[in-house]
Amino acid sequence: MNKFDGSESPFFSIITCTLNSGKYLRENIASVESQSYQNFEHIFIDAFSNDETIKIIEDYKKRLPNNVRFYQSPPKGISNAMNEGIDLARGKVILHLHSDDRLDSDAVLSWIAEIFEKRDPSIVIGNCRLMGLDSEKFTWAGGWLKRFLARVFLKPLLFYTNLVPHPSTYVSKKVFERNGKFQEKYRVVMDYDFWFRVFRKEKVVITDRVLSSYRFHGDTISTTQKALGLKEIEEIRRIYRNDYKLSYGIFKFLLYPFLGVRRCLRTYL
Repeated sequence: MNKFDGSESPFFSIITCTLNSGKYLRENIASVESQSYQNFEHIFIDAFSNDETIKIIEDYKKRLPNNVRFYQSPPKGISNAMNEGIDLARGKVILHLHSDDRLDSDAVLSWIAEIFEKRDPSIVIGNCRLMGLDSEKFTWAGGWLKRFLARVFLKPLLFYTNLVPHPSTYVSKKVFERNGKFQEKYRVVMDYDFWFRVFRKEKVVITDRVLSSYRFHGDTISTTQKALGLKEIEEIRRIYRNDYKLSYGIFKFLLYPFLGVRRCLRTYL
């Protein structure tokens, strides 16, 4: 079923949390609305915006009344809003696409649906285009060998940096049912904790395809609350060292020294 008419559960639940998000929201919506695969619901969790956000969503709902669901809730942090979206989701597969991010092509949902139907994963991770930087960059390195090594060493590399871009990561709703939702004590890097929690238990499929575009700008939570984010990252790494003893050992004794030398050579040569 490629189109969602509201009579059955959709394949995808796309969750977008908003708070005065009018500046970029139209791009987010356009990227979803233009998908060739239309079996989705787009859920908005709004924290009582007072800009044009609500009008943009209402206009969208008029165009796709079966696909768009709109809810408002007092602001209790992005983790809380993301979890509210999960509770409301009726789809088999969940994507959190923040209001300033967008799907990277009109065929993304079609690609992901095919992977879930043919390979039956719990989680699908794709590449992500990084916007707002001096030059075009991606979460996954450009060369095929670097991408291959990143996939092989994904768990050890998580102790170095978060290589999992949430707008390019599709999670079966059953994963949340089995493992719980995002921990709301984390205000900035709730997804980082979640990846550690589920990757040792769930079937993960990684694709080289660019699935989304993530926008860097001065108003993102990761920018405005950078110090808190770094503190949360260190706490999460400490918590999961024992759960990932082999991966942490590979990181500490192999990858970290190698990456440190590589960084020094790039700096001084």
